[in-house]
Amino acid sequence: MEQAMKRLSLRTLYGSLLLVSLLAGGCSKTSDTMQGWTGQHRDELVKTWGVPSQETTLENGGKSIVYISYWGNGYGHYTCRRVFTTDVDGIIRSRSSSGCS
Repeated sequence: MEQAMKRLSLRTLYGSLLLVSLLAGGCSKTSDTMQGWTGQHRDELVKTWGVPSQETTLENGGKSIVYISYWGNGYGHYTCRRVFTTDVDGIIRSRSSSGCS
C-alpha cells in the first residue's frame, strides 16, 4: 500500500511539472507567433486567422483587432485574448495577449 502511494505521489508530481512547463512554453509560443505579424497588413492577418472576434476603429484612424478563444484543461476553463493594433494604413504596429497557452 505504501509503495502504491509513493508511485501515485510521483505521478502527481511529474504530471504537475509537465503541466507547468507546457503552460510556460505556451506563453512564449503565443508571443512569438504574434510578433511575426508586426509590420504586416491587417488584411493578411484576417486572411490567415479568419474574421476577428471584435474590431474597433480607434481615434487615430487605426484599428484594434481582437481574437478571442477559449480553452480548458483538468484545472479549469480559460479565455485567450489576442489584440493587434494597426495604424491608419492597416499596418500592425503592436500586439498583446492574455490568458493564452
